[in-house]
Amino acid sequence: MKTIARLSIFVAALAMCLSASAIDIKFKKDKTVVDDITYTLNAKKQSAVIVRGEQPYVGDIVIPEKITVDSVTFYIEEIASGAFKECPGVTSIVIPDCITKIGSSAFLGCSSLTEITIPSRIQELAADMFENCASLTTVNFSGSVKKLGDDVFKGCKSLVDFEVPSGVTEIPGEAFMGCAELRNVTLPSGIKKIGSSAFEACTSLEYIDIPTGVSNIGAGAFSGCSSLKEFRFPAGVSTISANMFKNCTELTMVEISNAVRKIEHDAFFGCAVLDSLNLTNSITSMGSSAFEGCATLKRVKIPNGLTEVPTDAFKNCSSLEEVTFSNALKKINSGAFENCASLTQLTLPVSLKEIGNDAFEGCNNITDIYINSSIPIKISGGSFAKATMKEAIVHVKKGATTNYNLDKQWKKFLNIIEWK
Repeated sequence: MKTIARLSIFVAALAMCLSASAIDIKFKKDKTVVDDITYTLNAKKQSAVIVRGEQPYVGDIVIPEKITVDSVTFYIEEIASGAFKECPGVTSIVIPDCITKIGSSAFLGCSSLTEITIPSRIQELAADMFENCASLTTVNFSGSVKKLGDDVFKGCKSLVDFEVPSGVTEIPGEAFMGCAELRNVTLPSGIKKIGSSAFEACTSLEYIDIPTGVSNIGAGAFSGCSSLKEFRFPAGVSTISANMFKNCTELTMVEISNAVRKIEHDAFFGCAVLDSLNLTNSITSMGSSAFEGCATLKRVKIPNGLTEVPTDAFKNCSSLEEVTFSNALKKINSGAFENCASLTQLTLPVSLKEIGNDAFEGCNNITDIYINSSIPIKISGGSFAKATMKEAIVHVKKGATTNYNLDKQWKKFLNIIEWK
């Protein structure tokens, strides 16, 4: 009898194990489709995540708060990365407030999506989330988003107005790149950083107010913003990054604060209507081609803190009439003022030691060059245009005429006289 009893207990226990195993297997299905939406299920937590389906989603999508599978209720908590990626047939998506996370690229390429409301429990818009949602015009925030990911609205070329949520402290790289219709952007007071190419190619953006707390603006942040008309740097920004305003062809006014120490290469390249510029004496570094192609710029005063005018710095500034050099300047690099055809007069400081090749090539209207150094400045055969060497009068300090007439390069100038 004892043996039979033990056998009965063993069979009952085995049946319970098999039953439990069956339940576990049932809820460990990789994917489940309910009302045309695909989910992965977590039996232990009774939660579900929306994932990419076998076929692209289409039409109006309404995400439920919960689903029932095999008589078990699962609560929807998350939209996985790429869940609706490249679903051009999706026209609308309703997301319930129970969603706590939306992954990167979740709606990338949903080119027919026009409006979205971000649930109240979402605190981060992940990278590429709405990239290339070309018809998206409205983004509603019902909660407190605190972080935006890289490329989050990149290529949303129908966005016109956008108010960044108040809790956001950084506009990441390429966040609004290529938003061609974006005209109005409101940045909250807590913004500290604007990433590289954040607003690049926002061709309808005319003005943007930068909060006073911003201390870092990345390379190319406003490059190609061809409608941008004016810009004011907050006091905390010390570097004007590379390509920041490259090809901002309508930019007429830039207000540079005394905090700026560095202007990187191509910062204002191609700003064709920038006609005035106040370079503060706080600037100690400037990159190549910083102002190349600023075709209407008329006057430039080189800051006292700058010891070199970099390569191609003011190349093709065809309206440049006047350049004031500081007494700290030691070198004018190659191509620095190439093709500045409106220059008629130069006064070179006593501190200047060298002028690079092509520095004043194409400046064919220079009539007078005043030189403060009695020791000939080092130049090459191509530092000045041939027309300048033939026609311009070189004015040197009393007693320095012989020095210049004996110099291998300066003696090629036909008119060297003492400066009276």
